[in-house]
Amino acid sequence: MPASESAEFVERASCLSCGSSRLAELSAGRFDEGAVARFLAEDPWGEHPAPFLRGKRWCYVACQECGLAFHRHVLAPAWNERRFSRWMSQEAIEAFEKPMRTPAHLFARAADHTAHVLRIELLTRGPRGSSAPRVLDFGCGYGGFLATCSQFGFEAHGVDRSAAKREHNLVATVHADLAEVAGVAPFHALTLFEVLEHLDDPRGVMLQLRDLLGPGGILVLETPDCSGVRDIVTRSDYLKIHPLDHINGFTPSTLERFATALGFERVHKPVALVTGEPRLAFRQMAKRVLRPLLRATTQQYFRKR
Repeated sequence: MPASESAEFVERASCLSCGSSRLAELSAGRFDEGAVARFLAEDPWGEHPAPFLRGKRWCYVACQECGLAFHRHVLAPAWNERRFSRWMSQEAIEAFEKPMRTPAHLFARAADHTAHVLRIELLTRGPRGSSAPRVLDFGCGYGGFLATCSQFGFEAHGVDRSAAKREHNLVATVHADLAEVAGVAPFHALTLFEVLEHLDDPRGVMLQLRDLLGPGGILVLETPDCSGVRDIVTRSDYLKIHPLDHINGFTPSTLERFATALGFERVHKPVALVTGEPRLAFRQMAKRVLRPLLRATTQQYFRKR
């Protein structure tokens, strides 16, 4: 496809959560101007998207009924597939993630995965009885969380649309779409770590996922916290509401509202002590006591009603 061709976008004219058409524009601009153009140029890419985005506009809106913010225009399916298969090449992904792959970051991520495993094991004891927890990680990336689940005896499955991530995955049970895991359901737990912000139709996807979760099953959602972000001015803004990638901007309240409207009820996540340092264990226990006073986050646990 010649670079002279332009990327195609589709409009999302109603709220992704409540369906309201009462949307207020928060900010807008062109991909080839201002901060967005500068940050796109700085990012690593396989095939660079800039030539295909000349003259194209982005627009960030908020629902006036439920408050959810999102980008009104998203890449058309064929162009989104091009983004995953050619723009976000394996080499580009590795270059983007390289600065984050420090020993401290890797340790913290492994500890976080372990904490989620311990919580899921505890919260699913009732629905599953004596059977091993069956977990589906949607948008599993390279499968780090799945690998941790497997080490604890879970039956772990993943879905990821990125061909590069499926090809270089750490585990074998990673599928391209939900149709491939339908025969494995029902699951005791569903996890979506840093996924909802990427989805063109998060409600539609969650309805499909809800059907794969057994009665009383656990849902774990985690997204960037976009509280207070209305425009793309800084690098932090760009990373939170990237107009090609982070197309949905959740806050603690809009994330909870989104999930409860789909038939889930919020549950407090149990304390999981994954540390050899007594002071950190004390801090975790203190958080449990002070939970009503602490600031809400966009890492939330739910149970299927």
